[in-house]
Amino acid sequence: MQVLKTFYNDTQMTDSNSLANAMLEKPAELSPIITHLAGKEDKKFPLTMLTEGVGNTKSIDRWEYEYRVKTHEVNVRPVVSAAPGAVQGAGGQIFTVQFPDKWFIFPYTLISESGTQARIMSEPKQIGTQWEYTLRVVAADATTSVSIADLTPGAMWAQLYANVGLDFSRGNASNWSVPGLVRNKIGTIRKSYHFAGNAKDYVAEFSLPTKGGKMTKLWMDYEEYRHMLSFKEECELLYWYGERTYDDNGTTTMKDENGQPVITGPGLLQQIINKDTYSTLTESKLKNTIGDMFYGMTDASSKQITLYTGIGGAREFDEALKAHTGGFASWTVNADSHFITGSGRSLGMTGYFTSYDHIDGHRINVVKNPSFDHGPVAQARAKHPVTGYSLESYRMVFVDQSNYDGQSNVQMINKKGREMLRWAVAGSVVPRGFSGSDTRASDIDGASVHMLKTAGIVLRRFDTSLDLQCVAV
Repeated sequence: MQVLKTFYNDTQMTDSNSLANAMLEKPAELSPIITHLAGKEDKKFPLTMLTEGVGNTKSIDRWEYEYRVKTHEVNVRPVVSAAPGAVQGAGGQIFTVQFPDKWFIFPYTLISESGTQARIMSEPKQIGTQWEYTLRVVAADATTSVSIADLTPGAMWAQLYANVGLDFSRGNASNWSVPGLVRNKIGTIRKSYHFAGNAKDYVAEFSLPTKGGKMTKLWMDYEEYRHMLSFKEECELLYWYGERTYDDNGTTTMKDENGQPVITGPGLLQQIINKDTYSTLTESKLKNTIGDMFYGMTDASSKQITLYTGIGGAREFDEALKAHTGGFASWTVNADSHFITGSGRSLGMTGYFTSYDHIDGHRINVVKNPSFDHGPVAQARAKHPVTGYSLESYRMVFVDQSNYDGQSNVQMINKKGREMLRWAVAGSVVPRGFSGSDTRASDIDGASVHMLKTAGIVLRRFDTSLDLQCVAV
């Protein structure tokens, strides 16, 4: 796709090939298309491209939306207290251990950190805020006992299997964790702009490929195109940095000047629970943090992870992998992948790392986020002591973009009928693409256009992404 700023031609640019006019009829359908086209050209709103730009959206009837999340299975519990004594469980002796909750199920067998196995002999009893379990060592050797270390508060025990008698056994309960219910709200963002009557001479002309391999041309007022890009950039900031304005009970605490609730849902960064810091990125840090995020997942499939970062973070990523490989000198370079180009006195160097394959099969792809370099947060943050770049430029947000249960992990939620609203207030001129009920009267020598969108971002598994921030000193 190409976007060209050119002069308006009334013989070639009509309502039939006006992109703005088409958006009035089908704004919800065409807004994703514009996002995709403009995103490929401008690359200033990568998160919007990831969702709306590829049709990864969902429209709902309410301001509030619910979705199921499933976190890592945690099959271990720490000891809170145990019966006193140097030796427990020898010779088939029954002993008791208190755990913080009723996660372990009768008649399962448990295993301690040191490897000793003990069977739950009866239903646990609640004592205060803890639960007391009656256990018996499984080993046939009468001398086998539970070590003092395994009964020390904080020692971990894990659940293995349910072993029952030969006859007349009874069924047992299940402690398989089901997806939890998360309830969030979506917010409304709005932008208005004005342009003078003499600013209508310029248009943005789009050259788009058709299914038949040919090119077709659409157009819209250039000022409107630039402001639409600006509006999508502001939406992008909401999707990243938005903080919810309602409490855990759903009550909106933010009010406007008229006493009306100002609803803002959580952005992607607020939804990510894994937070970490670095001063200088290393391959070991990269490998370990990604490994820790997915370790213990019952779904062991490879994940697609996008690393959103600024110029500073992209350099850290590249330098970390180059340092890990020992530098250029030790590399074997294929004939079609030269790092040294040219010959004689005209040599050049090329080649930067933009992806990383984790030992567990997960792939990380680097995408630059201009907001981290030039956005308002980047401008407000402290500078890196060496480069002078904003520390936000070094921010690395690892977003799990895999599919779970047939749905993308990251999705845009729109309010039905408010996916994208546009209207004009006409003055001495009427913006092209607007007419009839789409205009309002004004005595201003110009016109104004207004855009409004009610949406939010869903991170379905908020424990498989990571917000890694630089704290360079």
